Amino acid sequence: MNQEFLFHIIYSFHVSEKSHGCRGANNVLVLKVCKNSTKREIKLSVFKMFKLKVKKVNVLNVKGKRKRKGKNIVIKKNWKKAYVFLHKNQNLDFLNN
Repeated sequence: MNQEFLFHIIYSFHVSEKSHGCRGANNVLVLKVCKNSTKREIKLSVFKMFKLKVKKVNVLNVKGKRKRKGKNIVIKKNWKKAYVFLHKNQNLDFLNN
């Protein structure tokens, strides 16, 4: 697999109340990822970028919402969310490092 492609899979962390609760209780990372990526590619890219051992990956396709701007209706883009479950001894904590 192309090494450069693995670094373009993960876009950002998804920050919400639910993702913050999952992070503390279940040792889970919630990421925004490329729409055409697979679970295996996400697992490899997390290992390459953050040096973390991944237990499993769950993937969720999120449909874009419809918003009104005046008279016009704007449709947000569809995107993909990945729940990455880490092993017990693995942790990604930016504040304490």
